[in-house]
Amino acid sequence: MKKLLLILAIVLCTTSLQAQELTIWQKANHFLTKPAVVDTTRIYQPSPCFSLGLFTTGQKAGFDVDVNFMIDFANDQRLAGLSQYSLSENLCKKIGLEVGYGNVALGYSLEVGPRSAWKKSAFGLGIIGKSWGAKFNYSKITNPFISSLTVGQEGDEGYFHDEIITEEAAILKNFTIDGYYVFNNKRFAYPAAYKIGLIQRHTAGSWMLTARYMQGSLYNSPDACWDSYNMLDCFSTMQASIGGGYSVNFVLWHKDPIEPRDQGLRNLTINLTAMPVITLFNYLKTISYEFDFDEETNTSEKVSKIWCYPMPNYVGSAAVGLTMWRFFFSTQFTYNRFYFRSRDAFDASQMDLPDYVDDLSFRGVFHDWMLKGILVYRF
Repeated sequence: MKKLLLILAIVLCTTSLQAQELTIWQKANHFLTKPAVVDTTRIYQPSPCFSLGLFTTGQKAGFDVDVNFMIDFANDQRLAGLSQYSLSENLCKKIGLEVGYGNVALGYSLEVGPRSAWKKSAFGLGIIGKSWGAKFNYSKITNPFISSLTVGQEGDEGYFHDEIITEEAAILKNFTIDGYYVFNNKRFAYPAAYKIGLIQRHTAGSWMLTARYMQGSLYNSPDACWDSYNMLDCFSTMQASIGGGYSVNFVLWHKDPIEPRDQGLRNLTINLTAMPVITLFNYLKTISYEFDFDEETNTSEKVSKIWCYPMPNYVGSAAVGLTMWRFFFSTQFTYNRFYFRSRDAFDASQMDLPDYVDDLSFRGVFHDWMLKGILVYRF
């Protein structure tokens, strides 16, 4: 009798654990395949399944800065000067794979062809939902930079212009967090041209809100700056922006599936999104190296912390999505341009620059764009 009760208890425990495991899986599966609450006359949702995608990307990022200043010569002549420098990568080309189930997809890519920079690393994570979404991106580029100096204008006494490409490399880092919210999210499927989860049946659009946090830096070592024309040698910026815009899906062709295998061309959608933003929080830290030209070494560095003007900036994207049989193809383009600018000209003595240099002011921009093509097969 005792043995029978013991066996019965074990069977009950095992059954309970199996039921619990099934419940956990059901919860996970419900999360991964949960249907969106939409107007089904406007939006069609394919049944959740596994998917495999092959994608390729081309992208380019960079940083440019102009430093304006005045030079007082011994003969009482006063000329305007301009120090410019920039760092960017060559066109970066990647290929990768994406594996998905339901509403979730993971991808990995490798750079192919000629290297875009001496060194480069990048990481991205994105959530593209019908109501809201967020993207996290980090990139690091190590490359030589272009430096130039112009004093006066052609024809002026004392006019000078020269440009060099440094032999040493500088490091450009950029970290961004982007988020959006769609107001008309029941009738407008923002992800329709970007992924397979939702398909727009009829042309629709919506106003959107967006926010961005960006932290970027350009670091030049003293060796890299020794033979360059930099008036300011290193930059580090933090920006917080908010704005909004409009996104629209133009449905050029749509046919609801009538067979289990989703035969034929079913949907062709073009998405256009424009979301200008205002950078309200715009903070910059600069470093200028002080050199001992006799010893040919840097002796110290001068750090300045500067609040910049609020600036209008630009975030835009476009995509074309095509659904045919069990395939989904998407071509996507994104564009970002974020500015910073000093509020006023400041005293050059703050930067340990020569006495005959004065009234420094600067403006710069972080910019990047990306073109992506992806082909997905739904199992």
